[in-house]
Amino acid sequence: MTMPEAFHIPEEDLVQYALGTLKEGQLGNLSGHVSMCSRCRGELAKVQVELACFATVQPVSELPAGARERFLNRLNSSSAEQKLVKMRNRSRFYIASKSFQHWLETPMPLKILSGTLAAAFLLAAVDDVSHIHELRDLMPAMNRMERETAELTELKSFLHGTNAQQVSLHQTATATKAPEGHALYSATSGKLVFTVLNMPAPPAGKAYELWVLRSNGGPPIPAGTFTPNLQGNAAVIFPDIPSNVQASGFGVTVEDAAGSPVPTSAIILSGQ
Repeated sequence: MTMPEAFHIPEEDLVQYALGTLKEGQLGNLSGHVSMCSRCRGELAKVQVELACFATVQPVSELPAGARERFLNRLNSSSAEQKLVKMRNRSRFYIASKSFQHWLETPMPLKILSGTLAAAFLLAAVDDVSHIHELRDLMPAMNRMERETAELTELKSFLHGTNAQQVSLHQTATATKAPEGHALYSATSGKLVFTVLNMPAPPAGKAYELWVLRSNGGPPIPAGTFTPNLQGNAAVIFPDIPSNVQASGFGVTVEDAAGSPVPTSAIILSGQ
């Protein structure tokens, strides 16, 4: 691990830190730096969000080994039905049927030779037919992968946008490893991505709830509940928030696990 000239952690080391793949000596050095450097904590939060988002859009089951490569090698146009037609026209089964039809129209001396070739094509055509059935079985999985890729692209575009409001939420400055939240919010679209670090587990039957604090003084808008993992980390991604709501800040309270339409306890984490 090397530090750049400004003594901040490189992005590749932050990724390994978030994944927990650093060696013990490197982990200790980075943990000490992150605890003192607000810039590196913010970059780490972004990396954790992207890793969390990537995990949420992964398919539940993996495709058969080599299926994706065979699928992509066989599809060269945008329409699956057109691809199947082209494959049919190029398949040995289709060629064999054409050869057999031509054999019926040839003189007798050529019929024997052309008939032998047509039989050879028919025996080899079973492989092409099985591949066509395999492609049809893979179409639902490939469509799901395309949708999830589009969702991930949209999320990355939002995270790297220039018109989003970014807010950091802190507790007391004297606490060791104090809970720390980061919110990225766009009032125009109503999209919000929130991450939190070092958050203790809520009481039994309770959960933390995030609130959007309106700039016009109206009642807070609930932005989703969350429960931290064993490391105290959690994320709220794209909750249901109306568009064009100007926010003066964000807050976190402890509510029932199912959430609450209005805050019922004091705000324990806030930022503007």
